[in-house]
Amino acid sequence: MGSLRVIHVLTHENATRGGAIQALLLARAQQADGHRVEVVCNSLPQKPLDHTFTRWTEDGLAIRPFSMVRVREVFRFRRLLAEIRPDVVHVHRDEALMFAYLATLLAAPPAFICQRGTTHPFRTRFAAFAHRSPRVDRVIAVAHAVKDALARYGVDPRRVEVVYGSFDVDRFDPATAGRERVRRELGLGAEQRLVLQVGELHPKKAPVTFVETAAKLAARRPEVVCALAGKGRLWDTCRARIAESGCPARIHMLGFRSDIADVFAAADVVVNSSTGNEGLTGAVREALVMAKPLAATSVDGNPEVVRHEETGLLVPPRDPDAMVAAVCRLLDQPEWARQLGRAGRELILRTMHPAVRVRRTEEIYRAVLAERRSGRAAPGDQARASA
Repeated sequence: MGSLRVIHVLTHENATRGGAIQALLLARAQQADGHRVEVVCNSLPQKPLDHTFTRWTEDGLAIRPFSMVRVREVFRFRRLLAEIRPDVVHVHRDEALMFAYLATLLAAPPAFICQRGTTHPFRTRFAAFAHRSPRVDRVIAVAHAVKDALARYGVDPRRVEVVYGSFDVDRFDPATAGRERVRRELGLGAEQRLVLQVGELHPKKAPVTFVETAAKLAARRPEVVCALAGKGRLWDTCRARIAESGCPARIHMLGFRSDIADVFAAADVVVNSSTGNEGLTGAVREALVMAKPLAATSVDGNPEVVRHEETGLLVPPRDPDAMVAAVCRLLDQPEWARQLGRAGRELILRTMHPAVRVRRTEEIYRAVLAERRSGRAAPGDQARASA
């Protein structure tokens, strides 16, 4: 069918957060599939790209910096569009949407795709307007929970497609990950059990709730050690709560880890304490693809993949006692827990493999381009025009 020219526009200044990594994974997979792909990130043009982009550029991705808070950069991006003449502009997060939207005003825009990864209400009037605008051909939601939220916020659900995120197949492989190396680093003996939470130390990830869970587990189960991987604004709060927990030696703060697949491999049980305003958090997907027994909160897109007592256990948010009970069930029934982990990995491989994501995304691109060639209105446009 021929290759497509695609520009991904990222608000991110580095490649540490889940949204940026997901965009880069898609761009790299599309390029490997034969498409011409460029990435625009939010950075000052005169500065070197952040070092966290290095592994992506070494893989051959073209990443260009644009400062999305400077008006003149809108015109520079417009010149890039004229030079490359992309078939598709695919934007990630609201700031990137505004930047690309302004750049394509008064021009024949390419197919315009907006990625939405959160159930949170729109933060600005412009974001609400743009998501509802017929100039945005499709919104790609990362979970059905996100699509449902968009409908509540006035976006026509006929214009929203659900495409799950993916994972790095080279990194997230239980057969090759370095479980023992990380366990040695943490000083864990063969009889000890590691309970892990991975995620930014942000209120919506509830790292303080995890610390409360960890303290209760440590008091109840002498063989349990807990670890929290990630950085963020609640670092000092978490550290203080650990110091007050009565068992600080058994709750580790690991910070940001570039070897996160190995950290997952070292765990016996993985916990996700999120409270909402996400989509489908990457740590859940990665824990499952690593075949880890998982206990997660029943918020947003989590239940779409954490199927209770089939691929993991679900608990209410903000309930450390319920999380402790779920973790203890998994620790007390290790064979059943491993069975849940295997079923979770099979589900992720079937629904979230990069090849699946690339195919579904390309189908959306080509459907939009076909609509434009035929002059057909996008879903929902006729109703809006006659309203």
